[in-house]
Amino acid sequence: MHASLNPGRWLLPVVIAWVACLWVPMTAALAADKAVAKPAEQTLPDPLTPTAIRELVARLGDSDVRALLIQQLDRTAAQDQARSASMMETVNDNSIMMRDRASEIADAFMTFPASLSAVIDRLGEPGGTGTLLKMVTGLGAMLLAGAVAEFAFVRVTRGWRERQAAQRREGFVDRTLQLGTRLGMDFADLFVFALAAVVLFFSLWQGDPARRTFVMGAFWAVVLTRAFARLARLLLAPAQPEERLLPLADAPAAALTRAVVWITALYSGGEALTQTFDAAGTGRQGLEVIGLANSLIIAAVAVVTIWRVRAPIGQLIRGNGAAGPLVRWIADLWPVAATAYVLLILTGVLWAMVAGTSAYAGAGIQSLMIIIVLPLIALFLRRALAAAAAKSAPPAGTGMVLAYESVLRKLIHIIVIVQGLVWIASSWHLSLFQIASAGVGARVASSMVGIGIVLLIGYMLWEITKSAIDRRMRIESTDDAETPASRLRTLLPLLRLASMIAILLMTTLSVLAALGVDILPLLAGASILGVAIGFGSQTLVRDIVSGAFYLADDAFRLGEYIEVGSGKGRVEKITVRSVFLRHHRGPLNIVPYGDIKQLRNNSRDWAIMVMEFRLAFDTDIKKVKKLMKTVSEEISAHPEYGPDVLQPLKSQGVISMDDSAIVVRAKYMVKPGSAQFMIRRYAYERILQIFHEEGIHIATRSVTVQMPTGATEEERAQAAAAVLPQLDAPGQKS
Repeated sequence: MHASLNPGRWLLPVVIAWVACLWVPMTAALAADKAVAKPAEQTLPDPLTPTAIRELVARLGDSDVRALLIQQLDRTAAQDQARSASMMETVNDNSIMMRDRASEIADAFMTFPASLSAVIDRLGEPGGTGTLLKMVTGLGAMLLAGAVAEFAFVRVTRGWRERQAAQRREGFVDRTLQLGTRLGMDFADLFVFALAAVVLFFSLWQGDPARRTFVMGAFWAVVLTRAFARLARLLLAPAQPEERLLPLADAPAAALTRAVVWITALYSGGEALTQTFDAAGTGRQGLEVIGLANSLIIAAVAVVTIWRVRAPIGQLIRGNGAAGPLVRWIADLWPVAATAYVLLILTGVLWAMVAGTSAYAGAGIQSLMIIIVLPLIALFLRRALAAAAAKSAPPAGTGMVLAYESVLRKLIHIIVIVQGLVWIASSWHLSLFQIASAGVGARVASSMVGIGIVLLIGYMLWEITKSAIDRRMRIESTDDAETPASRLRTLLPLLRLASMIAILLMTTLSVLAALGVDILPLLAGASILGVAIGFGSQTLVRDIVSGAFYLADDAFRLGEYIEVGSGKGRVEKITVRSVFLRHHRGPLNIVPYGDIKQLRNNSRDWAIMVMEFRLAFDTDIKKVKKLMKTVSEEISAHPEYGPDVLQPLKSQGVISMDDSAIVVRAKYMVKPGSAQFMIRRYAYERILQIFHEEGIHIATRSVTVQMPTGATEEERAQAAAAVLPQLDAPGQKS
């Protein structure tokens, strides 16, 4: 039969199609009947918006709304009940788990001898005691080979070491470099030791994995302990106080050295033993016992060391006695805080073991080491800075490091603290910015780095500027309060004030910009406010602008004696708006710059002092000149007055005559200041004294009355009585 006429090929599809055609209408009819018989169940729309809720309520009846509300409340109650039950179950499960873990740890302590025996048996397979003896012998051979190689290396380089040790270096930096070279040689010795031992291990005997792990773990524990012992010797030098970099006494230096060695040996030995137990396949119970016991012993060593060195470390924190109350409080309470930190780390390790979490137990030890090392680094850098400052102190050096020592010391503290926080956070695998950005202040947290950098730069810029200005002010200042200050010394206080305002404004605007605040409106508002203040305070602006021009013209300086209108005195203080003048009798005159119309400076460059003498008509003028020249030579040779004389005292001869005397004038040029008046007083005293010795008389005023010849005494008395009232009249010279 032909294949196309075979009924088996087409009968089955036809039957299936026929059944489907009948089934679809029947199913639709049944669904329609159910829809008519029973109303559809109402559900809340998704998404649940106010518009959707109003539409749903509008097309439902009261019964439908009531049913829908009951349905939703039942669902919410069921979810809350399930959540509460889930939380209770979680708490119960965690409690049971932690109780079981505590029981397991207690059982592990009880069964630790058996676990240790199993590890020893595993290490001794298959030969037992002979295999263990071979393992110990191999470890001893490694250490012996390393020691021999190290001894040979030391013998070869002994000459160079002795020459380096014989060179006595002076200064902190040179001694540090010498000790650093010695440390490098110590690590070279340790490298030779480790290389020879490792070569022997891999060339002669490797053993099975468990024995290999034990031998290499013990060996590297020895190497690590020796390395940290050398580092401790570099900083503390317990046996050589003269080479000690840190200012500690012998007892605390030795205690800290022993603590470093013990903690390193315990930590590295515990790691080696843990790896050996793990390689022996004894389970986690033994590992937990080793970790817990090791943590307890290390914590005990740390706490004992902290309280043993609490006094010398506290003294280092206090410094030279000028510390503030906060620093003194830290110096008194640092052992309590350090002990609490150690106990907190120990508590974290115990919690991780009991809770069964995968917390990194080494983070606590690393953080503790960071906290111990960072103050030592800061102290080392401070001593290096102090040595550099002492080396650059005048007159041997420029004094630059000495001038900025306080600023650099603060910078060292900031860098050490910030770097310490970064290291501690990294040891605990924390990202502070991710934690902060996950909360509400995400925007602020994302800008914290920029804000911190801006504040740090602003603070350091101000400290550097202030130190530079103060340093220059000390250079420009003089010990003599009567000597006028230089122009730079006068302008430096105003420059310091302007710098502080500028740095403060720039830092504030930069912080606002880092927070995302648009500072352009602030700048525009400040400009408008400045214009408004300028229009509303014309007198203030006039004073400020006038003062700027007076200072730019160098019209006066601090300490100079000036006259401004009716006010005069020595310039005691200069502000942005006015100048303060101290009168020589005490009153203080405050003169705004805008009120200065004419200014006379009596202390600038030089001053000419004029002296006049009334002598009798029979005085020898040539003799007077010689005597004044003698006095001038005495003044020039005077140790106190001579340096202030610019031009010596000279007689100018007779300048005028009156009815009773001739007037002789003398003058000299001196530096302005109090010296000019002291020299004048001294010159008057010497001239009067020498005139008296040489018979030169100072003329006195007199009136000659001409009387007729033969006048009686009564007539002479009457004439004298007529002249006397005229001499006593105002405006008449007597």
